[in-house]
Amino acid sequence: MLFNKNDNGSVELYELSGTFQAATPFSAVATEVISAQMEVARVVGDAVVAKAEAIYAQENISSKNQEYLDMVRRPVAFLAICNFSRITGLTHGASGRKMTVGDNEKVPFEWMIDRDDREMRERYYRSLDALFGYLTAIRDSDWEATPIYQRTAQLLVPSLAAMEQVYPVAHSQYTFFMMVPLMEESQAKLISEAGVTEIPDALLPAARRFIVLKALVLALRRWALSVFPTEVARQFAPSYQGNKEKRAATTEEIDWAVAKLEEQASQAESEVLAEVKENPYKGFPLIPENDPKNKYFTV
Repeated sequence: MLFNKNDNGSVELYELSGTFQAATPFSAVATEVISAQMEVARVVGDAVVAKAEAIYAQENISSKNQEYLDMVRRPVAFLAICNFSRITGLTHGASGRKMTVGDNEKVPFEWMIDRDDREMRERYYRSLDALFGYLTAIRDSDWEATPIYQRTAQLLVPSLAAMEQVYPVAHSQYTFFMMVPLMEESQAKLISEAGVTEIPDALLPAARRFIVLKALVLALRRWALSVFPTEVARQFAPSYQGNKEKRAATTEEIDWAVAKLEEQASQAESEVLAEVKENPYKGFPLIPENDPKNKYFTV
């Protein structure tokens, strides 16, 4: 585990998050920490988390290794605290669920809890963005060996920068890597429809537009908006409930976003297919060659 060396886990969570109460027994949050660590490992790769665990086990950690360790532990901490907070409002016993209120404490309103949950989730997303950027910047071999990173090399949209040339996602590395499988699916569809093994360089801009926009359509049809950071989700539905919003996104808003993205994706696909597919009239000029001296008429 990445926490609780020398039975100091709660203090470590506080130092990384700035919000967790250091006096909380670590045993109360340990299950959520384990779960969060497994989730982060699924996102950035088991080898990256294992490397951080090996660093954590060392007695004397260098400043360089400490930076690596904290970058990996931070998203684990935010996700664990977020999940822990959701289950600690009530106590569970033989007589059912109960709520305890201290002498100088007040129970928050439901909207306060929702906003706090969302903000903690946003901190998790931001810490993942920072981790992705850090691992890429230092050319970490464990990160570059992960399947998700290697899959980007086969994409016509190989980076966040290339994706944001088509559709901005608030510079979210997390969103880019989450979209990689859907962009793979869209790219395979385009290549299959075109009947080619690769897309000519001249058609890459149109191909990238189709891949990104079609992947977004698939995401909106298959996923809930809550899997996206708030800034990205609001691009699809302005009324999406976040820190300043008062109502959830409507089905009509989502359908409108899907329709607009689908229309633009179809236009990009048509541009590519019009160029790469065999012209059925090849060899049959619309205006036949003729000699101006050949002048015939009948009466």
